[in-house]
Formats: sequence, C-alpha cells, structure tokens
Amino acid sequence: MDVRGQAAIVTGGHSGMGFAAAQALAAKGAKVAILGRRADRVGQKAGEIGALGIACDIADPAAIEAALKTAEAAHGTARILVHAAADGSMRMLLDADGGPASTDAIRRTIDTNVLGTLYVDRAFASRLTKAEPLASGLRGVIVNVSSIGAADGVVGCIYAASKGFVDTLGLSLARELSAWRIRVCTIAPGGIDTEMLRAGAIEATYDMLRNQVPALQRPGRPEEFGALALHLCENDYLNGVNIRLDGGMRIPFTYDVGGGAERPHT
Repeated sequence: MDVRGQAAIVTGGHSGMGFAAAQALAAKGAKVAILGRRADRVGQKAGEIGALGIACDIADPAAIEAALKTAEAAHGTARILVHAAADGSMRMLLDADGGPASTDAIRRTIDTNVLGTLYVDRAFASRLTKAEPLASGLRGVIVNVSSIGAADGVVGCIYAASKGFVDTLGLSLARELSAWRIRVCTIAPGGIDTEMLRAGAIEATYDMLRNQVPALQRPGRPEEFGALALHLCENDYLNGVNIRLDGGMRIPFTYDVGGGAERPHT
C-alpha cells in the first residue's frame, strides 16, 4: 500500500512505540489520527507531527466509535490501524505473601489488552468493509502490538496471557477479514526504550538487555518499531504474521529485571 494520502489510526499514539509509528506514517504522507487516554498529551504529541489528536479510552466501545467517527470526518475512512495502546503492568496472579491478586488489577489488564484490542479492531474493520478497494484489490491493514513476554513467559503472567491473546488473534482475524481483503499483522516487541520501559526499569533491567541481546547489546529504539510498522503497512504480502522485534533476545527467568515485582517468600 502506498500510505501517502491514506487515513491512519494509531492507538497509544501519544507516547513510545505508538508515537514512533504515527511519526513514521505522517512522514510518508499519511493522514494520521492518534488516540490516547490523556487529552492534553494526545493534543501535544499530535501537534508535533501534524496529526489529529483524539482522547479515547480503548476499553470503552462507545468512546472508540466516537473517536473513529471524529477521525473519519477529518480524514475519510481509515485504511491503516496501528493498535499500540496497552496496559504494560507486570502483574502476578499472587502477591509476595501468596495471597490472590486484586480482581480489579486483573480486570484492568484484560479490559485494555484483550477487550480493548477486540473493540478497536472490530470498530476499525467494520468501517473499512464499506470502503472501495484500492487498486491492489485490498482495502487496508491492521497492525496489532503484542510482546515477546507472551512467548517467553515473562514474570507477570496476567500481562503475558493478555499479550498471548493478541498473538493468537492475528492469523485467525486475518482469515476472518480476508473476505473483505483486509490484512492483519502483529508485532511482538522486546525491550524497546520507551517511557513505559524506563518507568519500571532498574539497573538490572539494562544489564539484562545488554547480556541478552546478541551483537547489539542494547534496547530497541522506538524509531525501529516505527519503521517496521510502516513496512507492514506498505508490504501487501505480509499477512497473518507475528514478527518479533527484539534484537534476538529471549527473556530469562528472573524476578529481578524491574517492574516492581517482589520475589515470593519461600
């Protein structure tokens, strides 16, 4: 797909990987709308790249519909979705003393990472089915964002399970939406140097990245994520794939890589 002049939606587009994807798309001439919970932050970051900023909680289906309606009125039917919004809290099922995790905490992760992904993909795809196909015969593309934590068993099983859902969704949804010629791809990032990573990182986190990322020995950069997201939009033959963007790292089994988790008592 030639993204020039095409309308694009980027959730979580006001920070980190989402903003990097929005920036890459805008630089190639796409008409970008970024969605995020914080209205002030969304407006500020959208202004930096000439995008439209829309406050939206992706756990609220009505808010998603309203946001997409606003974006469509400004830019036309979106052909591109990069769904990067997520709850990145590394919550465990039990606390350090063996007690059960708060059901509210579990619900927050599932509402955002599982239901939010379904709500956003559903609203975007439903609108796109009504658009005329492009010259290629395709209508557009969904790029969902998972995490290598799902496949590698990161300590924080509620988060890992929620991102495992995103992994599983990809190929199944690509097959479902094939009737409308809509592609679906997934990116599973590793340690990308974003605000979210830095908020939970300790020195041991960066030691782990230096030791676990072959050759590069560093975290990934947001612009590397943005470049991959853009390529997935542009390369029509990528469909149903889940691409790890991790520099070759695998997450070790340890409680000591940040995120605030405490080693359980034994």
